[in-house]
Amino acid sequence: MKVGKKRKNLRSFSIGLVVLAGVFLWSSPETAEAERPYRVGFAVPLTGAFGKDGALVKDAYLFWQETVNAQGGIEVKKKRYPVELIYYDDKSEPQSSAKLVEKLITEDKVDLILGGFGSSQVIAASAVSEKFRYPMTCGAASTLKLFDRGFQYYFSLLGKAPEEVRGCIEILPTLTPRPTTAAIIGANIPFSADAADGFRAYAPKFGIKVIHFELFPMAMTDYNSLLNKVKGKKPDVLLVGSHSLVAIRVMKGLKEVDFTPQGVFFSYGPTVPDFLNSLGKDGEYVFAASEWTPNLPYRDHVFGTARDFNNQYIKRFGRAPDFVEAASVAGALVQLQALQELEFTPPLKDADREKIMKFFYSKRFDNFYGPIRFGPDGANEIHPPVVVQVQGGKLVHVFPPDTAEGKPVYPMKPWKKR
Repeated sequence: MKVGKKRKNLRSFSIGLVVLAGVFLWSSPETAEAERPYRVGFAVPLTGAFGKDGALVKDAYLFWQETVNAQGGIEVKKKRYPVELIYYDDKSEPQSSAKLVEKLITEDKVDLILGGFGSSQVIAASAVSEKFRYPMTCGAASTLKLFDRGFQYYFSLLGKAPEEVRGCIEILPTLTPRPTTAAIIGANIPFSADAADGFRAYAPKFGIKVIHFELFPMAMTDYNSLLNKVKGKKPDVLLVGSHSLVAIRVMKGLKEVDFTPQGVFFSYGPTVPDFLNSLGKDGEYVFAASEWTPNLPYRDHVFGTARDFNNQYIKRFGRAPDFVEAASVAGALVQLQALQELEFTPPLKDADREKIMKFFYSKRFDNFYGPIRFGPDGANEIHPPVVVQVQGGKLVHVFPPDTAEGKPVYPMKPWKKR
């Protein structure tokens, strides 16, 4: 039986929106003995520039909570403890994200912290979790700046941003006609800039000459001048360091200036539902970096196979999850695994969280998301990047070929022939 539980001291805060998710009460003797649930908190953009991206991460954590609680909660020492989520809207503002994570720790007394969305926000939030020695797992940020701080308590389910886009370069020599030149553009914010640098670093290694490289302000709304400049250089492919909003604007701009490279590759964006919802057929044929697809041969005891997870997600939200959502759930699963194997019951102590941090470095994890091993800097060292393409309004895994579910469609059809 599911019963909504309200905290008596809930107030309205100008710095964010709090949502206290329902706590599940259970009739079994084992769960009835649990004095309190595991309290898990996170700050995530629900409004502002990254609101639509952040909403995906919120959905991912809610899905994890609902699935775990539907199974009776987290089982530790033969008792089951439900999960209570507390989360806030950081409005896509790094300072707000930091303040809200501190509130979660000092006022809401959460046991665990999960990461939000966006490198700038997560940089700020993880500095607070590091200060209070709370392990933070995050599936939605991967800028290099997250990994060069000497932190012990930050853990990324994603590879580093330049590595995420490696597959988008590795696929190029396999395409016909084989591209030889590329233009690279990207938003001048941490993740997108790092992704653009990754494109630039890998391109020459695979025989691709970079004939244009440019970073632009995230606040820029008119992309036509930039894209006309790129069009004049006639690159075979366009590589874009992006978030979903940037990806949408690039595609709209390409159509407006009537520029059709042989291929367009994004670091992030096309896997977000809003991309195709906004563009429809104008989003066809684009490629995107990814780190997870449902056809991969991964599984765990909570969700089953990668395909099971995907199907359950579609049933719950009416849409398929993107890889950031899968990575976010995987991070929550790693925290769950630590609680079970270390046999920590709520409320957690500071010493418990220190042991969880050391546990994360001690082993390899495997779940529906795939292999996970945290390096000394907290990055996932062994999760392979993949490439997806929009084909017929759906994302199709097209690279690497040994795990692909379809072949790339290349080159892109010109706008006037669609």
